[in-house]
Amino acid sequence: MRANRPQNWVAAMTSAQDSSERAPNTRSCGTCTLCCKVLAVQDLLKPEGTWCKHCVQGRGCGIYETRPGECRTFGCLWLSDSNFPEALKPERSKVVFFLAEEGFQVGAMVDPGKPDAWKSPDIYRLLKRMAVVGVPEGRQIIVFVKGNMTVIMPDRDVDLGPFTPGKRLVYKYINVGLGNQIEPVLENI
Repeated sequence: MRANRPQNWVAAMTSAQDSSERAPNTRSCGTCTLCCKVLAVQDLLKPEGTWCKHCVQGRGCGIYETRPGECRTFGCLWLSDSNFPEALKPERSKVVFFLAEEGFQVGAMVDPGKPDAWKSPDIYRLLKRMAVVGVPEGRQIIVFVKGNMTVIMPDRDVDLGPFTPGKRLVYKYINVGLGNQIEPVLENI
């Protein structure tokens, strides 16, 4: 069910589709450190939703030169795509967007201090646009709040509860009425 489109398929919802029209990326984290709060970092035994002990809020990483590989390789969509909406800079929106699963999954990690941030009109509209374009191609749009996951579908939001290691999200077709419906389910790896 996966399409063979490039990882930056999200750009179609946020900017010009023609790569010649795309602006060069000149963004930097600046004072934003929200990823240091919302993401879990296994190498540091840092749980999701708590500030990293090495984070200097509003300034950056206190161990930047020796930070773990997880931190080195992470890039939020706002930072990596200069056409991602300016208003969705994580420190303002309270949501960190990222790509996972080789670009087939968009994650939206929400600041636990603002658990409804993803429901703001601009963010929710973008999530739904991503779902309309991506879900029929097997792409997944997931909102994570305090360890719980909600899958954004074109026609509904599906609360799957706590994310459990050893599980993965898959789409299954189920019969409903006269047709089929795509249903997100967690299954064992």
